[in-house]
Amino acid sequence: MDKKLMAECLSLLLLCAAFPIISIGTTGGGATLWWVGLGAIVAGGLLPVWTRYMDHSNDKVRDVGMEFDDRTS
Repeated sequence: MDKKLMAECLSLLLLCAAFPIISIGTTGGGATLWWVGLGAIVAGGLLPVWTRYMDHSNDKVRDVGMEFDDRTS
């Protein structure tokens, strides 16, 4: 798995986990848990932006379209 896809998957997991963590922290889990959830939202939101500035010079350029898709016959 390349670095960009891994960072975007991690971002999705952080964003999905952040809302229940914040909810638990708000309803009685304590301020620390709430801050962990807020940090997860911030990190999950910044990771996709960070991937725009990664070095993509080694990425393989692929043509787009059904005629170029190697999964179709």
